[in-house]
Amino acid sequence: MDDQAKVALLQRVIQFNTVNGNERALAEFLKGVLAQHHIDSQLVEFADQRACLVAEIGDQPGKVLAFAGHMDTVATGDPDKWQYPPFSATINNGSVYGRGSVDMKGGLTAMVIALIQMKEAGLPKQGKVRLLISVDEEVGGMGSMLLTKRGYADDLDAMVMCEASSGQLEYAHCGSFDYEIKSFGKTAHSSRPDLGINAVANLARFIDGERTAFDDTEESPVLGKVIHSVTVFHGGDQLNSIPDYAFLKGNVRTVPECNNAETQRRLQKVIDELNAQGANLKLKVIASFAPVVTDPADPFIDIVQQAAAMVTGNEPQVIVSHGATDASRYSLGKKPFAFVEYGPGDDDQSHQINEHLKIADFLQAPAVYQKVAEKFLI
Repeated sequence: MDDQAKVALLQRVIQFNTVNGNERALAEFLKGVLAQHHIDSQLVEFADQRACLVAEIGDQPGKVLAFAGHMDTVATGDPDKWQYPPFSATINNGSVYGRGSVDMKGGLTAMVIALIQMKEAGLPKQGKVRLLISVDEEVGGMGSMLLTKRGYADDLDAMVMCEASSGQLEYAHCGSFDYEIKSFGKTAHSSRPDLGINAVANLARFIDGERTAFDDTEESPVLGKVIHSVTVFHGGDQLNSIPDYAFLKGNVRTVPECNNAETQRRLQKVIDELNAQGANLKLKVIASFAPVVTDPADPFIDIVQQAAAMVTGNEPQVIVSHGATDASRYSLGKKPFAFVEYGPGDDDQSHQINEHLKIADFLQAPAVYQKVAEKFLI
């Protein structure tokens, strides 16, 4: 596949509108692309118009390397604010523009190309390369959870996640704990607040408690401190009435020293203390992604670093990320595996209006992934 064909494939992938909940058409397209190059793959049904895709090359004994990515994207925002239509995949000044170009259709397409190139070269000679393409990563990670439950992560020895990494190599990332707190009260006239229960006021007390709930947590030597924020607050609908309902949403970036279970326990403790004082608060977990940390001394990190340097001429810095990925789900498989994030594109472009990917970065990525496989599966 020449560079022109690679870029054309990337454009076609971007042109699929896969805003979360609408990924099946792209999965079917990629299945067809792989079939044209004699690579078998299978759709893993998730929901109506939603399916994951799994492909594999190599049938000899040895290690199993996963290439992983997701098809879904965040919403476009106001299309009128885009320089080009968000699903046009317009090329200008050496970059391709479109929603998902960086997060993460550039990396995903590069992994598909790497699989094709390896198949045509008769690789791998030992072991297997498994391509895991999920749905729903941007919302709840339920696609990768489905693949994990089906056993596709049980035998993995290493994984490269193709999240855009700004030319760096990320070997660990925080978890993410998304939650909602509902506050139930009793309405009354604002001139007689003693006859009501103010749901907004009780929810504000939760915010005060949440602010210090993680003060005594141990700092991770790799990922740093727990990061926590209340990000959404709604309550009341009548100026002169005591509100009987309010809710907020928050996010915690978890670390192994304060994992998702401990995070939930701490939030519930704040709620229990307030409920004992007369509030009526209830916690709902929206999504929970565990932190993922690879041992910094793991040789797989060196392999990916060396492969990137050989192809790009620049040795990537080894860093950590505070985002979360599908690796949180895959890490729930039967055995631990080494994990890194490495993908084309500037991560600052993720989720942005006028999201765009440099074509030169994209064209280097398949060779990096192939080199990783060659160096690992020996």
